[in-house]
Amino acid sequence: MSRCAFVIARKELARFFSSKVSAFVSIALPGLLIFFMWTFMGDAMGSMFAPDEAKRPVVAVVNEPASVAAFASSAGIDTAAEDALPGAEEMRERIAQGDVQAFAVFPEGFDEAVAAYDPASGEAAPQVEVYFNSVEPDSAQAYSMFSSLLDAYESSLSNRFDVNAGAGEYDVADEREVAGSVMVSVVPLLLVILVFTSVMSIAAESVAGEKERGTMATLLATPVSRRDIALGKVLAITAIGLLIAASSLLGILAGLPSIMQGAVDVNVYGPADYLLLALVVLSTTLFVVMLVAVVSTLAKSVKEATMLMTPLMIAVMLVGVLGMFGSARAEVGYYLIPLYNSVQCMIGILSFDLQPVNVAACVASNLAVTAVGVLALQRMFDSERLMFAR
Repeated sequence: MSRCAFVIARKELARFFSSKVSAFVSIALPGLLIFFMWTFMGDAMGSMFAPDEAKRPVVAVVNEPASVAAFASSAGIDTAAEDALPGAEEMRERIAQGDVQAFAVFPEGFDEAVAAYDPASGEAAPQVEVYFNSVEPDSAQAYSMFSSLLDAYESSLSNRFDVNAGAGEYDVADEREVAGSVMVSVVPLLLVILVFTSVMSIAAESVAGEKERGTMATLLATPVSRRDIALGKVLAITAIGLLIAASSLLGILAGLPSIMQGAVDVNVYGPADYLLLALVVLSTTLFVVMLVAVVSTLAKSVKEATMLMTPLMIAVMLVGVLGMFGSARAEVGYYLIPLYNSVQCMIGILSFDLQPVNVAACVASNLAVTAVGVLALQRMFDSERLMFAR
């Protein structure tokens, strides 16, 4: 890479950052808008995570005593007999299916044990255990109602039994799965759209804009080789695109806990997850920059460049929407398709279904296609018909 390419890149960066307002709007504003929009919309979106008030909670009960059954029915809670307490995974599945919202376990002969218990004896009181999934609104509501019922009943009996007083884990929610499902449905779609639309406007102005104003002819008449000019513009757009991608990703991650009302904890991801995500975003940004730069070079004006990029933007949106459904594909071949491979990698990373070979294939494929595109772009700059078409 010659020094002239870096000179052209510095020129493009200087022109872009000469307008502080334009630079702020292009780089910082997308991430800030996401953060503030989601923060202030958090209360409004909270209703989406509210329980279904019209639905009576159903609690599966092991060894249900007659006394509690009567109280539960009058309190608006339906109970279902359960032979034994299922495992945490089965409880999550059944709660997700909606047939029950919580599970309770009473000791055998509960009513007799409570009647015989002496609080002054110092012995452990009969234990009642109630299991629920805190990230399911209906389950959280069922747990709250059933626990309140038991607390009132316990008070009426002068504290002759305890509820969830042991050392067990009564919340069966899996934070990694919850965070993964939410992140997968949001991050890939928003990120690819924000990066593409932001880079699209910058690339259209950098190449097609100069052709439209006639300044491209002056630049091509300089002693700098056309291939260095093309490479310099790509480097400048890439630097700006990476800043936009970083800002957008930070805005998404910072605003997500607010918009999801605390149901998502981004701390479940470790440094390795964020590093792999950054590599995928980097290779994706490089591919997008190359793609829009080629389209901008083919166009005669900014308007024409925008028109040509509109179908691409629709395709990008469709690919991003794919991340909202299903899980990451296992076949390596899917990770050789530019852009689609990036969405699949994000799904795998964010849902903790990571296949290192797929991430490597994705990054390598994006870089290879980007390199071929840059070579094609340099040849396009050698074409008199393309560069002087107005």
